[in-house]
Amino acid sequence: MDTYIDLRDVRLTGYVSQALIVLVAAESVWGTVNDWQGGSSSWSFLAIVLILPAAVAFILWFRNATHNAEAIALHGVRMVSQVWKASDPEQRDVPFDQRVASPLIKPWQYAFLAMVLGDVLESLLLDTPLYVVFSTLSTVCAVAAAGLGCFVIWRISAMQQRFAVPPRKRR
Repeated sequence: MDTYIDLRDVRLTGYVSQALIVLVAAESVWGTVNDWQGGSSSWSFLAIVLILPAAVAFILWFRNATHNAEAIALHGVRMVSQVWKASDPEQRDVPFDQRVASPLIKPWQYAFLAMVLGDVLESLLLDTPLYVVFSTLSTVCAVAAAGLGCFVIWRISAMQQRFAVPPRKRR
């Protein structure tokens, strides 16, 4: 590919987003294991608190990735599936409306929404027998969402890097 575009570097925000997402999932697992053993529910609450910095990092990454996707495709993009379509160098010659996004984007979004719903139900059912059930379901969804989300971030960042202007060699 011989066409290069001056793009924003999304690697750092992508790495930070991925690390925080993995941290949220790991803490969710730890909190659920603690719940099974009759421990404090404050561990599960910590996972909810950790979502905030992960969300901020993801929004920063997504903002830059969206900017890059618009520069690559010369087409307005607002959703993750559109960013994927615009960033895929293999589909560069295909009209934008006919490009295909990753089939993993929808499962990632549904897993994330199920995790949030599970967290809400979990917090409403404190001190009931159903608490551990929803804590476990929320954790399973958190791990699935984390894995899929990290893959999507990594893949879009890697695809966009193929369009980036190569760094200048220092003399």
